[in-house]
Amino acid sequence: MLKTTEQKKIYIQKTRLKNYQASLKLEGITASGNLTQLSKAQILQKYKKYSQPES
Repeated sequence: MLKTTEQKKIYIQKTRLKNYQASLKLEGITASGNLTQLSKAQILQKYKKYSQPES
């Protein structure tokens, strides 16, 4: 299976990204485009839009 430390790191990164995308989907947030290309500020801004209470 995974023999080297580098292979394990790559596997963990891919798994975390998939889990993050799945959690966004469960929250009802659809991500347009590739999440890895968005900056941290863009991701936070997109999340704030959904987390603000409606008046």
